[in-house]
Amino acid sequence: MDRNFILAIALSFLVLTTWSMYTSTGERAEAERQAAEAERRAAGAPQSPGAPDPDQAAVPLADDGSFAPAPSPSTATPSPAPTAAPAAPRAPEERIVVSGDLWEAEFSSHGGTLERWVLQNYDDASRPGRPQVEITTPDPIDPNAPRPLATPFLELGAGDLSRAAYTVDQPDPNTIVFTRTAGGVRITKTYTLDPTQYELDLRILVENGTDRYVRSTFRALWPAVARDSADFKEFMLGAFSNGSIEQAPVTAGPSFLGFGGGSFEGEITYPEERPADLDWAGAQMRYFVAALIPDVPREAAARFTSLRAGEAALAELAYNPIDLPPGQRAERGYRIYLGPKEPELLDAVGAHLDEAILKGWFPALTRFFTWALTTTQAAVGNYGIAIVIITVLVRLLMAPIMTRQMKSMKRLSELQPKIKEVQEKFPDDRQKQSEAMMAVYKEAGVSPFSAMAGCFPMLLQLPVFIGFYYALQGAISLRQQPFFGWITDLSEPEQLFVIPGLELPVRLLPLLMGGSMVLQQRLTPTAMDPAQARMMLIVMPIMFTVLFYQFASGLVLYWLVSNLLGIGQQYLTNRSKD
Repeated sequence: MDRNFILAIALSFLVLTTWSMYTSTGERAEAERQAAEAERRAAGAPQSPGAPDPDQAAVPLADDGSFAPAPSPSTATPSPAPTAAPAAPRAPEERIVVSGDLWEAEFSSHGGTLERWVLQNYDDASRPGRPQVEITTPDPIDPNAPRPLATPFLELGAGDLSRAAYTVDQPDPNTIVFTRTAGGVRITKTYTLDPTQYELDLRILVENGTDRYVRSTFRALWPAVARDSADFKEFMLGAFSNGSIEQAPVTAGPSFLGFGGGSFEGEITYPEERPADLDWAGAQMRYFVAALIPDVPREAAARFTSLRAGEAALAELAYNPIDLPPGQRAERGYRIYLGPKEPELLDAVGAHLDEAILKGWFPALTRFFTWALTTTQAAVGNYGIAIVIITVLVRLLMAPIMTRQMKSMKRLSELQPKIKEVQEKFPDDRQKQSEAMMAVYKEAGVSPFSAMAGCFPMLLQLPVFIGFYYALQGAISLRQQPFFGWITDLSEPEQLFVIPGLELPVRLLPLLMGGSMVLQQRLTPTAMDPAQARMMLIVMPIMFTVLFYQFASGLVLYWLVSNLLGIGQQYLTNRSKD
C-alpha cells in the first residue's frame, strides 16, 4: 500500500470527522436556542424575530386571486364594515375525537380546527417508543401558532376567528359541524370523514345576516413545524399549480437530486405566492403528504410564509373574494388528503396529487425500478436481496457494451509505449505528431476517442443510479425494510457503530464501496498520464465515499454490488487474449 493511498484514507477520515462534529454542534446549538426561546415565552418576553404577530391582520386575496393588501370596500357596499368589537371571553374548549380504520383525528371547538391526525398503520422507528406517525405538527415553542385548517375570516371585520369559540354538533360519528355567528355573519364549518380513506372534506358556509355587503375568501391554514424524526428530515411546503409542482423546504439539511437543501431563509422571498389555477397545496414529507385540494382550482391560490426560519412555515389557501349581499350565502370547500404517498391512493384522489412523489430526472425509470423492487421482493421476501438481483440483471444487460469498452481501453493501454515514442519523435511538430498517432491507432484498430470514453460505463449507470435513488427515497413500500444484521432500513444510511467522543457513525457499506472503487481502478487499464491516474485513484474513491456516506443503504448496496460485478468483468477481460 503506497504512501498516497494511506494519505487519501486519512484525508477521507478527517473530512468525515469534521462533518460529524459540525453537524452535531449545530444540532446542540439549535436545541439550546429552542430551549431559550421557550423560556422567553414562559417569562412573557417578546417573540424571536420572524415569528408572526397574532394580533396582526393576515392578508386576504385580491380580486385577481393573488395575495395582496386587504381590498377596498365594494362599490356596492352601502356602508363600511364596523370596527371589530373587543373579543368576548371564549367558551371552554371542547375536543372531539374520531377514529377510522386508518387514522385517529381530534378536532377543537376553538376555531373549528383539526388538532391531531394520526396514522394507525405507520409507526416512527426513529422516535422513542415507536409512536404512530402524526401528520399534524403542533408547535412545541409557540402556543399561539396557527392550527391546521384554521379559518381567520379577518375580512369580515369581526377580528381573527382562528381560535374563536364555535358550537359543536355531531349528527353522526363521521360528521362534525362547527358553527359561529360573528357580527351578524353566520359561519358553518362541516367536516365529513371516511373511516376507510385518508381523506376528509371541509365545507365552509358563510351566511350574511347583516344589512350590508360582506366579503369572504374562505382562507384556510396549514402550518408545518419541524420535528425530530427520520420521516420529517425532508419536510417541505408544496403546491401544484399551472401544471407544475413547486416546493419550498421548511427545514435546513443536506441536499442531493432535489431533496432537502437549506430552508426558507435566504432562498425565498416572502410572501411566496402560488398563482391561481391551484390543484393542491400543503406540506409533504418523504413518505407522507398533507394536501388541501380546492373545489374550484381556477379560483384558488396559495401562499407560503416563514414563521421561524428553518423551523416553521405556513401554507395558506384561499379563493377569489366573494361579495355577499344582505341575506345571501356562499359556500366553498376543500378536499383534504392526509396519508401515505402510495401511488394507487394518490391516483384515486386525482388533482395531480401523484406529483407529490418525487421521481427525479428520469420518472419512467423511477417508476420501473419501484415496480421491479416491489415485484422482486414479493418473490424473494427481502428488499436487500431484491436490490442485489436487480443489480445483477442490470449488469448483465449492460455487459456487452461494457465488455467492448473494456477491451478497447485495454488495447489503447497497450499502445502507450508507441504513443510515447511518437510524442518523443515529434515533440515540437503537433501536426506530424497527430498524423503519426492516428496511424498507430488505425494500425491497431483502436478508436482515438477510446480514452475519452473511459468514463462511459459510469455515465451509462447514471440514469439507473438516479432511478434507484428516487425509488429508494420515495417509495413508501421500502420504508423501514431491513436487509440483515445491522442494516435495518434500506431507505436510510446504515450504522454499524458510533465512535465514542467523536460521535462519528461508522458505516460499513460506503467504506466497502470506496475500497471496491480503488480495486476497480487499479484493474482498469488507462491511457492517462501515470500521475493523473494516481490522482484519480485517490480522489474518486474519497469523493464517492464521502458522498455516499449519507445515502440510503439500499443505494450504497446497489453501487457496491455493481462495483464488485464490474471488478469481476474487468478481471476476465484483462485475462482474455483478444
